[in-house]
Amino acid sequence: MVDKELTMTSDEVLDYIKNNFKEFDKVDIAYNRVSAKGDVLGVDLSDFRGKPSCRVMIALDGEIISDTIEVDFEEYKEDIIELHHYPKDESKESVYIEVI
Repeated sequence: MVDKELTMTSDEVLDYIKNNFKEFDKVDIAYNRVSAKGDVLGVDLSDFRGKPSCRVMIALDGEIISDTIEVDFEEYKEDIIELHHYPKDESKESVYIEVI
């Protein structure tokens, strides 16, 4: 169940990821024909190869693929379709975001 539903631009959702994703939060992100569902292991906002980055490490919860991936959402921000965010801190609201 989702507590809050939002609509955002790709720049706004990137800011949301940077400011709200924390270690061990659960996420389900659809981007660039890919769906990544799992636990956030870390968020790295340092520059990568001289460019701004928003690299998120996710431990996938897949039935077929259970692996760890790193996605630079700064690079793929225009490809994000939607995301579900379930904070580990249960006092915070879960969020569904549709990207326009």
